Amino acid sequence: MNASEPLLHASQYLQTLQNYWWPFCRILALFSLAPLYSHKALSMRVRIVLALALTLALAAALPEVGAIDPLSLAGILTTLEQIGFGLLLGLSLQLVFVIFAVVGEVISTQMGMSMARYNDPLNGVSSSSIVSQLYFLLLALLFFAIDGHLLTVSVLYQSFIYWPVGSGLHYPGFETLIYAMSWVLAAAVLITLPVVFCMTLVQFCFGLLNRISPAMNLFSLGFPMAILTGLLCIHLTLPDLPEHYLHLTRSLLDNLGALMRSPLHG
Repeated sequence: MNASEPLLHASQYLQTLQNYWWPFCRILALFSLAPLYSHKALSMRVRIVLALALTLALAAALPEVGAIDPLSLAGILTTLEQIGFGLLLGLSLQLVFVIFAVVGEVISTQMGMSMARYNDPLNGVSSSSIVSQLYFLLLALLFFAIDGHLLTVSVLYQSFIYWPVGSGLHYPGFETLIYAMSWVLAAAVLITLPVVFCMTLVQFCFGLLNRISPAMNLFSLGFPMAILTGLLCIHLTLPDLPEHYLHLTRSLLDNLGALMRSPLHG
């Protein structure tokens, strides 16, 4: 080697940084939508630090990235591609939490507790029902109980195996996400169906009582009975919550696995 030749070239540094930059974009995008990672109690600085730490831990085990100039148009498109993959995975993993958020809203409305709302930092809205927050706290405990944070990392690593950097966005991923919205609504309806039936039966009975005795003040009697019946239904259905959560999570992971193993361009 010529003594005047530099030991390391700037291009070598750039190539090394590429192996960390593309995974970092995908990981940070996933953390912006993944369950619990996207909670507003977790600041952006903490998410960036977690994404950097996870990038350093996974970069050596990820497939090699081809020579792509990060400052070229192809490099910009590759960055957008990684962000798209991360958002797709994060939104897919969030669907189970969305199901129980819908369940909480439906039950709260049936109980007449729609006015009992407070700030919801998870979804970034001004208010959320108390029942939805109850389900969220229980799901958060179940998420850590089944090592959901490690499962998220495993899904992320598998995404780099089946969707390597530079493979390009593909239509089946977005098509599957659109179909998943109907899956969310169907699962929420099935879970809330027993509670909705009981609450409808109670309201029907009080409506019938109002026809029989119009002089009775149903506002002072009906609302407390509806709330007590709703709380009783929640108490009776809560023991089945872990089973429902595990079943929905297993279905979600099966769908994600089938999506990742599908052809990249279809």
